[in-house]
Amino acid sequence: MAESFFLPAGDGRFSASSACEGPWNSELQHGGPPAALLLREMQRLPGPSPARVSRCTVEFLGPVPVGEVHVRAEVERDGRSVQLLAGELAAGGRPVLRARAWRLRLAAGPDVGSPDRPAPPAPQDGVEGVSLFDFGYGQALEWRTVGGSSARPGPATVWARPRIPLVPGEQPTGEQVAVLAADSGSGVSWELPWDRFAFMNVDLSVSFARSPSGPWVCLDARTLMSADGTGFTRSELHDAGGWFGQAVQSLLVSER
Repeated sequence: MAESFFLPAGDGRFSASSACEGPWNSELQHGGPPAALLLREMQRLPGPSPARVSRCTVEFLGPVPVGEVHVRAEVERDGRSVQLLAGELAAGGRPVLRARAWRLRLAAGPDVGSPDRPAPPAPQDGVEGVSLFDFGYGQALEWRTVGGSSARPGPATVWARPRIPLVPGEQPTGEQVAVLAADSGSGVSWELPWDRFAFMNVDLSVSFARSPSGPWVCLDARTLMSADGTGFTRSELHDAGGWFGQAVQSLLVSER
């Protein structure tokens, strides 16, 4: 297994390892690793303290090759309490991902509690492995299914945690792990056979009610598809402390 998803090459450049390989083409990355790398770049920008990302939205402009990528980020809207962060990931001289994230200053406030959502079974109570994830990215994460099944279509509840770091020698933030895993919502809750259809997401939007704590992230995912070749997946996100947010993916469906 690769040492990490990416190896730094200097000046904002990173070399993607085989752990980034996606399900549709071994030469193209799964969306999770480059989205997490772009969020990492945005989180490294200076800002108010303490603060955290409340929402991250990634737009997939084109396929991301398993090769060298370049990331950059900037503060698009600055403020003492609120920042809008923007980032871009390029490959071969053209942008392939763009992202924006809201970062909010933390302050004492009333605790109104979290929505009453049932906690999923713990990872150790699940079935190990997702049988369809036999590609680089799929093997670079550990999977535990606690609801539904990867062997049949329909909603599924799956825990995931990365086996390797995003970059060597660095512990990813809880938000980075969440984005890394959340881009698999449409894969764990598939509705159409993988050998006949491709259902690629054109975006990923993750909202955080609080900062997640790793290393496990649970996706309680459901995919809805229309007869017009479009759809979306919504994943409720949990960690060991309970529900912390949700992820939404817009899907383009086509025959392979």
